[in-house]
Amino acid sequence: MLRKKTSVIFINTDSKENKPVQVPTTLLRNWKSFLLGFAATIIVLIGIIAWMVFSRTDQYYKEKLAKADEKFKVVAKAVDVNRLKKSFLSIDSSLIEINQYLEQRGLGELKKVDVGGEEGFEIEDANLVADYYENYLGNIKEKVKFTPMGVPSDGEQTSNFGYRHNPFSGMGTESHFGIDFRGNAGEPVKSTADGVVSFAGVKGGYGNCIVLEHSNGFETLYGHLSRILVREGQKIKTGEKIGHIGSTGRSTGPHLHYEIIRNGTKINPEHFLKL
Repeated sequence: MLRKKTSVIFINTDSKENKPVQVPTTLLRNWKSFLLGFAATIIVLIGIIAWMVFSRTDQYYKEKLAKADEKFKVVAKAVDVNRLKKSFLSIDSSLIEINQYLEQRGLGELKKVDVGGEEGFEIEDANLVADYYENYLGNIKEKVKFTPMGVPSDGEQTSNFGYRHNPFSGMGTESHFGIDFRGNAGEPVKSTADGVVSFAGVKGGYGNCIVLEHSNGFETLYGHLSRILVREGQKIKTGEKIGHIGSTGRSTGPHLHYEIIRNGTKINPEHFLKL
């Protein structure tokens, strides 16, 4: 097919010599078809090479993306970041409230603890730890809020709970079911816990007296007041001023008589003055 040849003379205008070149006749007759075929072959080869490069590159990045996605799923499963942030914010808020309650009672504040954990602490445990402390501090906050704690007056503590020397006759001893705080007439008396006023008025030897009812069976009594600032049924907050120190009732001078009652039994307030 390619044995038949045709001579083609290329004329060079700059040279007198014109050399003939023999080219297969079939090629000359079908040069367009050969050119198109060659071009098509080149295009196909380029396409194959491009597809191979793309396939390998695509597979490489698919594998990388799959590994990254797997790691992300593991971390996302272990830690719900938003819930974790919310939990720790709640913990901080609870600590602030608890410290406010303690400050209102004249007690020292709770210090924040490093939440980073000890060496070897696994991030998978973070959510459980956050939930535990959030619930724990929430329970403490409620107990502190409604439990009589701290002092009702800034005055010096004088007579203690139990038996004491009789200050009226000067002879023998007598039972004393509370704690006395020395003070000047008119100085403020504060509530030691959230509660409701169950009694406000004159009560025998207590003189002008206030009784607050709290949760968990607690009650507090404030006696010998010169003035009562609350009424029965009124809701009272911790640290709220409820009356003034006085010397009404069975008293030898201005002071506050303070009692704590639990389920109907008078108990020693000394255990509730400090943490």
